[in-house]
Amino acid sequence: MSSSKPDLPFTSDAEVADLVRLFESCELSGQRWTHRAHLAVAATYLRRYPLSEATDRARTHIRRYNESRGNLTGYHETMTVVFMRLVARELETDPPVLSDFVNGLAARFPISWVLGYYSSGRLWSDAARAGFIGPDLRPLDF
Repeated sequence: MSSSKPDLPFTSDAEVADLVRLFESCELSGQRWTHRAHLAVAATYLRRYPLSEATDRARTHIRRYNESRGNLTGYHETMTVVFMRLVARELETDPPVLSDFVNGLAARFPISWVLGYYSSGRLWSDAARAGFIGPDLRPLDF
């Protein structure tokens, strides 16, 4: 999810579906595993499954993908839970074009958005990576 990666907008729902397929099969290049890609996976899962199941699937596949890349410490439970809840809230309108929806999410909710709820020290702590912890700056409103 590095900001140095190219994070190009999706041009179609087929492109979103292809990214999710490549991600799940661990064939997605590391350069394409961006914040926007995470949001695409979240939105795809949340259109198919209830929040708890979608979150479990995201958790499982992110860990598997990270491990396939030799990254054994990159998974972040608090970030996963917060962004899954956010995307679930935003999906209440059930947009007809998923690619436009994901592009809009990426523009409105960059990774730094979460720092409005969490101090940097709390968000990047080992506890926040290992399990969900609540915010310390203001309550989550979703």
